[in-house]
Amino acid sequence: MTTTVRPGPVSTLQTMNDKLGAVQVSEKSLAGVPQLLVDLQRLSEDQETADIIFLVDREEERIYAHRIILQARCRSFQTTKRDEICRIPGCTVSPTVSGNPTQIRLPHINANVFRQFILYAYTGKIIFQDARVFELMILAQDIGIDELKAACEDYVVSTLSVTNACTYLAAVMEIQEKSSNAKCTSSLLERCTSYIGENATECVKTSSFLNLPKDGIIKLISSDYFCLEEEDVWRCVLSWAKHKAGVMASLLPGRWTEEERTRVCQHLAGVINHVRLLLIDSQVFAEEVEPTGAVPMELSLERYRHAALQTSSKAPFFINSTALGSVQMSSNVPSMCNNNSNSGANGMGITSFGDNDKRLQPRLLQNLFPGSSILKNDKLHLQTTLNAWYGVPKQNWRLVFRASTNGFSASAFHRYCDGVAPAFVIAQSSRGEISGGFTDVPWAKTNRKGGYIHSERSFLFTLYSEQEPPTKYDIIKKPYAICYHPEVGPIFGAGADLQIANACNSSMDSYSNLPHSYDGGNNASSSSLFGDYNFTITEYEVYTLSAPSPPVNKLKTDRL
Repeated sequence: MTTTVRPGPVSTLQTMNDKLGAVQVSEKSLAGVPQLLVDLQRLSEDQETADIIFLVDREEERIYAHRIILQARCRSFQTTKRDEICRIPGCTVSPTVSGNPTQIRLPHINANVFRQFILYAYTGKIIFQDARVFELMILAQDIGIDELKAACEDYVVSTLSVTNACTYLAAVMEIQEKSSNAKCTSSLLERCTSYIGENATECVKTSSFLNLPKDGIIKLISSDYFCLEEEDVWRCVLSWAKHKAGVMASLLPGRWTEEERTRVCQHLAGVINHVRLLLIDSQVFAEEVEPTGAVPMELSLERYRHAALQTSSKAPFFINSTALGSVQMSSNVPSMCNNNSNSGANGMGITSFGDNDKRLQPRLLQNLFPGSSILKNDKLHLQTTLNAWYGVPKQNWRLVFRASTNGFSASAFHRYCDGVAPAFVIAQSSRGEISGGFTDVPWAKTNRKGGYIHSERSFLFTLYSEQEPPTKYDIIKKPYAICYHPEVGPIFGAGADLQIANACNSSMDSYSNLPHSYDGGNNASSSSLFGDYNFTITEYEVYTLSAPSPPVNKLKTDRL
């Protein structure tokens, strides 16, 4: 568990200045604030002056507070009707004897989380604990301190990593199961799921993955963006089931006791249906999957039926009855043969699988551009298009620059990207188009007139657009492939075919004069990349190789 102590999301000086408007408050005039916070923390622990007692958790642990502080800080104490103390969901307020503190029962709230909340309400200090941050966020929502809720969200996003992503996923799913008012966690649930999917190769090796609940495993492997080969999806699911069943990780199915096999199968029940068994290599299926005894008979039969469809046009298909284990083959097995009107489609009497059958839809096998804020979620598959154009299908790339993080200025681009090659520039416009360029030579100062740099392999591309399919535009005037200009971002071609301007997110100075130095065939125009001659770029990223790749032959202009 990680614990992080942070000040509130907005500094005291900034808050004071905001409230006073044009009247600026100096640091010297706030010299007493540190001692004030110490005194307020001491007040939060003062039982003698407290007029509210929270009875928290099932053990009804007593936590003291002052109504006037909570009224000043918490919306649920500000919006009460006459004779109401507060409006906290799930609370019970006990009748109060005059002169005694009011008792408020919160049996569903963890005592440690509530102490963190009270500390923040009095002082603005936050003590984050990874496993409890979602509970604190729900509490902040229910009691009504919006800046604390926002701080929790920021903490999760900023600390999400391979080691804690599965822990966060399990925590947020548990919160959603327990709380009927957990809508604020939905975006974080998707953020965790996407992060794990994009970094699946590393995340499945962590202990937190092995400790996920069953619904967490199902959530992950149901996604098209769980970036693993289907054989590896099966292997990580089996590792999870063996861990849950208490079976040695290295123990092969043939060495399991019947009791161990039963326990593993119990954990795989309901999970194995989300593994796309039809996509698993036949040898792996026969040697690694079926020996577990976890595959229902109908799924095994469908797997072999699918294999028959794949080979029917090449050679007669025969099923080895031993490969099916305990499944007895006979002419009476309905899943294997079909006498309906579709039986003649392949000449074998075997039913065709539908084109929309999700079990036949491959996942994105790998996150080739990790960390991209553009090529993610439903745009993740476009990564493979870029690699196809580059010529190395499974090439991995490393992020070197992101405008929203490093700055939209031309100087920021050159600070991070000068001297970097090969490089993909991937940009997204305010209208949603995704286009960019590739160069095998770096941007750098040059003595050549105009700052132009020669390239043999540079190209531009349209990747996502309502007007254009994914299209690659090769360099035809090679001496003018890219251009170095210290006051402008990336420039491709003389003309320019693509120029991303300084402060491109707040102006329409970026433009495309395609085709000029790059070949777009008969259909290319200045609107091919971003829908118009001038445009606003809301985000762009630059990637370079994460590891050396073999030589690549020059590719011709392609349309996918």
